[in-house]
Amino acid sequence: MIKQILRNHTTNGLYSSLGHVRRELLTLFKHRKSIRQSRKLSGQKHLRLHVGCGSNIKKGWVNIDLSPQADITLDLREPLPLLESSCSFIYSEHFLEHLDYLGHAISFLSECYRVLEPGGLFSIGVPDTEWPIAEYAGQRSEGYF
Repeated sequence: MIKQILRNHTTNGLYSSLGHVRRELLTLFKHRKSIRQSRKLSGQKHLRLHVGCGSNIKKGWVNIDLSPQADITLDLREPLPLLESSCSFIYSEHFLEHLDYLGHAISFLSECYRVLEPGGLFSIGVPDTEWPIAEYAGQRSEGYF
């Protein structure tokens, strides 16, 4: 009923924006709950993180995503609730491109660096990156940045 009232008495832009706010609030609640759950990882070393796992769960890894299948449902735009140098391996495939560049992407990468132990591995897989790299290097200008 509230959806119909909002739909009938607001603009399309406001209705869409309220939808975004709703999704962000749900993300916040999931994130806060998982911060409490992640305390069980406190003090552990040599963790293996599968970041942005979606429904692709890796056995023996800490699977992190907003997906309900994940071990921990964190908003990865926020700081990771893990100790510095607590991870031996961080794996992420088809996630980085979903973060806003520069802000959230740089913040996420900084957090990964913070929690990665010296000599640890960070493996990132992204879809075709030739065109954004070419634009960044000034070889093309199609509005990516």
